[in-house]
Amino acid sequence: MLLLGIGANVRAQRPLTLDSAVSFAFLHAPVIRTAALNIEEASLARREAELAPYPALKYNAGGSYAPTGRNFGYDPAVTNEGQLNGQLMVAGTIYNGGAYGLRKRQAELDVTHAQTGFALTREDLRFDVTQSFLEDLRDRMNITIEQESVSELQSYRDLVDRLFHGGTSGYTDLLKTEVQLGEENIALEKARADEIQARFALASLLGTPSDTGFSTQGTFDSVFTAPAYRMEAYDSLVTLTITLAQNELDRARLDIDIARAAAKPQVDANIDAGLLTSVQNLTGPPDQRNPFWGASAGISVTGPILDWGLNKTQVEEKEVIVQILESQLDEQHRELNAQITQLLVLLRTSRDRLADVRANLQKARDSYELEKAKYAVGGALASEVLDAQKQVLDTRLSELQILSDIETYRADLRHLTAAPSPNTNTNNGK
Repeated sequence: MLLLGIGANVRAQRPLTLDSAVSFAFLHAPVIRTAALNIEEASLARREAELAPYPALKYNAGGSYAPTGRNFGYDPAVTNEGQLNGQLMVAGTIYNGGAYGLRKRQAELDVTHAQTGFALTREDLRFDVTQSFLEDLRDRMNITIEQESVSELQSYRDLVDRLFHGGTSGYTDLLKTEVQLGEENIALEKARADEIQARFALASLLGTPSDTGFSTQGTFDSVFTAPAYRMEAYDSLVTLTITLAQNELDRARLDIDIARAAAKPQVDANIDAGLLTSVQNLTGPPDQRNPFWGASAGISVTGPILDWGLNKTQVEEKEVIVQILESQLDEQHRELNAQITQLLVLLRTSRDRLADVRANLQKARDSYELEKAKYAVGGALASEVLDAQKQVLDTRLSELQILSDIETYRADLRHLTAAPSPNTNTNNGK
């Protein structure tokens, strides 16, 4: 895979921005398709709940043969050696304690849950792509820093080599310089390998794991941008994860009402029309046949008399589940508060460290230039110059790491505070 990545580097690569990467992932990632199907399934279940109260029209046709005798057989007055029937029936529930309406409300909540889950899936994917994109971007910047360090050391090595052949520098200085140059070349190759690995990880998230013919384009430009979220807005903040938890809580509360509805009587009504006759009646003389076309209507009431406390136990169980979900929702609020507070602190301290690192970087560069000038006239040792150069490199890498951390913290903050959009129910990812 590394060889493939190197081959991709040789070819001209297409630029890839963060926005285009996220948009591409939305179109091709399999998780988006699964989340969209969850919405479709929930919508069909809602339609099923809406249709459940309507009485169903059914047909029933059948025939039977029942032999009779003096010592064996059914009552001939009832069976008459068999029966034939063909009927259309309409049956439905008139009242069931409001369970139909409660289940319909649950189905509505399930649709909302699926839609919010779809939005959260998109947000999770956007976050993963952003993290992977930032990692690849940081690795590319790391390569640039290492390349510049190698070039600087190569120029310094040429200077030491000229001084060595001119007799004004020792061979030890040349060896030390070449050793550090070799270490920097190794670090450069390691940075390139890390970038290839990050690019493959990003390609996998985009849904095209074998296509790494792109190069991430962007900058860490939000260093001193104030975060969009303020702790003062915490009390009114509703995130996608909190919305899902609240949805589950609302659904569990309806489960309590449904369990209570099971203790109420259920009233059913039925109407049927058709033919019902016996085989003997059909085979008898026409003038002796009884009419067999007719209709009937009926109503029935069913309800529990004694269930040994089963329904009460079921209601209590649902109430405990609601209490658990309420506790979990409160815990989510607390965790969200703690995580946001931590991220805001990390952002502030990282910006403070960045200012200090940039001040040190300028000092390190000045020191390096001074040591190089002193070495050229014999006023400094080669090890002092190499140490100064290494300090510049380390400080630049520290600056890059802090810049990357700040972007990562901001991405974390956006991910944590992602809220349902007004059109969540209708966009379906489009």
